[in-house]
Amino acid sequence: MFFGSNSSSITRSNLRVSLVDGASYGVMVGLGESYFAAFALAVGLGEVSAGLVGSVPLFFGGVAQLVSPAAVRWFGFEQRWVVFCGCLQAASLIPIAVAAMLGSISLTSLLVFASIYWASGLATGPAWNTWIERIVPARVRTIYFARRTKWAQVTTLLGLVSGGLLLQWAEQGDWVTTGFAIAFFGASLFRLLSVLMLTIHRTTPVTSARDTAVENTAAKKTVANDPAACETSQQTVPQLAYQPQTNADRDHAAGSATAAVVSPKPSESSIGISAIRLLGYLVFVQGMVQLSGPYFSPYMLEKLSLSYRDFVTLLALAFVSKIIALSYWGDFGRRYGAKRLLWIGGIGIVPIASLWILSSNFWWIAMIQIISGTVWAAYELGFFLLIFDAVPASRRTKMLTLYNFANCTSWCFGAAIGGGILAYFEASEKAYWMLFGISSLGRLMALSLLVGIQPGRRLMSRVRVRVLSVRPNGASLDSPVLPSLQRRSSTAALRMATESE
Repeated sequence: MFFGSNSSSITRSNLRVSLVDGASYGVMVGLGESYFAAFALAVGLGEVSAGLVGSVPLFFGGVAQLVSPAAVRWFGFEQRWVVFCGCLQAASLIPIAVAAMLGSISLTSLLVFASIYWASGLATGPAWNTWIERIVPARVRTIYFARRTKWAQVTTLLGLVSGGLLLQWAEQGDWVTTGFAIAFFGASLFRLLSVLMLTIHRTTPVTSARDTAVENTAAKKTVANDPAACETSQQTVPQLAYQPQTNADRDHAAGSATAAVVSPKPSESSIGISAIRLLGYLVFVQGMVQLSGPYFSPYMLEKLSLSYRDFVTLLALAFVSKIIALSYWGDFGRRYGAKRLLWIGGIGIVPIASLWILSSNFWWIAMIQIISGTVWAAYELGFFLLIFDAVPASRRTKMLTLYNFANCTSWCFGAAIGGGILAYFEASEKAYWMLFGISSLGRLMALSLLVGIQPGRRLMSRVRVRVLSVRPNGASLDSPVLPSLQRRSSTAALRMATESE
């Protein structure tokens, strides 16, 4: 708890262990789920099944987020819910690792365990954002979340590369499934380390509505029996040295000067419509992307017969280029606005899938991966800035839940349709090319949904993300860290408003 002179030391301790938490989680992502599809191929489940394993379980993760608020109330505090889900996620990797040691698993079993993995992982999103906002003081959030994100990105890359090198070594020694077992056991251990860090955090629980009602009833009875007890109880309540600051508080305080020179042009209703249209664009785009996205892994490993070393190299190229590009696109967004950034990303991702049809040369695909990571960084950052600038701060957690649910649902349905097409044409090379072409055409059609969308208050310039999954086509699954939303200066906001008029 943040009492008295101990508040600074407790805050520093919380910040340190949160860095280790993020770094450990990153290793788990790179070493574990990134190889689910490759594992499905290694145990002979087939190309369509491998694509479904990397996509369908996400739907259950989206659904789990919808029950997360009720679960937090039942657990009484966000930390307890986050720790519980972390333990469950770590446990879900164990049976997959055991199956890898045995060299066999059914598609149903793998889907079940992967669904538990995603449900327990995504269910923590809204609760973790609320909790971490109380842990990290407002004055250091920009610098702190930038550092935490970099640590997590580096460890995700280390986990990804380590897993690829391990599997390459295992392939040469003819013990591939054992290699997968080692990778999945390692991922589980790093998730447990992350959970350990989560339990070390010391925070002040927010009283639930149920507990508040009980306490209020008890207080009324006490005052009725002994009016003097009211004064006594008030004197004994300890004063907190640090009070949690919500997104709404931060926007009100930090944005007062900006509001004086830049009035939000859209009304509340038009802001809501813009957010809904952006979600509609997301659903359509992700559906088209996932029509082909989950099947890049089987295409590379089966049709192109890439080694695990080459496979992880291509994944790492897209991931690294995306990390590097995010810094540049952040500066671009501050100068020219999120709407232009989203248009650049939306147009840029259109041809990416169809470029795979032109050649199977490794260096050609490597170039595609670099371009893919770059344009996906623009798309993702532009979308996040627009969607969270288009809603009031008090509704951003709810918007995050809706975003993740819509995103995961579109991933699932897009992959299911793509899997049906691939199965119908017996997973031939031309069937893959058909998916790539349809995916690019669908992304092009989705651009029509962006026409007429107006930016919100133009106050957000940067947001940090948590990497939840690494995908071979550059469209990794990321979740925004709401407390990291960075405001644009009043001068920049005024310039942006003037340029748009």
